[in-house]
Amino acid sequence: MLLDQAANVEEAVALLNSYDLQASFGYMVHFAIADREGGSVAVEYVNNEMVVTETPVVTNFYLAEGEKNGIGTMQSHERYEILMDRLNGSGTMGMDGLRDAMDSVSKDNFGEFESTEWSIVANQTTGEVRYYHRENYDIVYTFTITGGQES
Repeated sequence: MLLDQAANVEEAVALLNSYDLQASFGYMVHFAIADREGGSVAVEYVNNEMVVTETPVVTNFYLAEGEKNGIGTMQSHERYEILMDRLNGSGTMGMDGLRDAMDSVSKDNFGEFESTEWSIVANQTTGEVRYYHRENYDIVYTFTITGGQES
C-alpha cells in the first residue's frame, strides 16, 4: 500500500497516520521507510500514538521516546551503534559497503543462538533494493522499486 500510494516519506507517514496499527500482545512493531529524496524514518507505536523518528537504520529496538524507548536486547542497541558509527565515519556508502556493514552486525557475529532473519540495503536514488536472507550475504535477491505517485 505504501509503495503504491506514497511517493515519499512524508506521504507514507501521512498514509500510516490514517490507520490504527497498534500491535496486540505487546509486540514491537516498527517500519523503516525511506525515499528517493534521501529521507528515512522509523515509524513506531508508543502509548497508542504513532511516533516518527528520523534515522538511516533500524535494528530490533524502539527508538521513539516513551514507555517503549530502548526496549530490545542490548545486542540490538550495540548493532545500531556500530551501524551509525560506520555511516557517520564514511559519509556516503555504496550498496556493497552497506551490505558489508549489515554483515558486520549480523547476529552470528555476537556468538548468540539467534540469527538475523533478513537484511535489506536500498539505493534511495535508483530504487534498487537488495534482500539478504538468514545471514547469507553471498546470495542476493535484487529488485527495483519504480512505483509511487508523482508529486
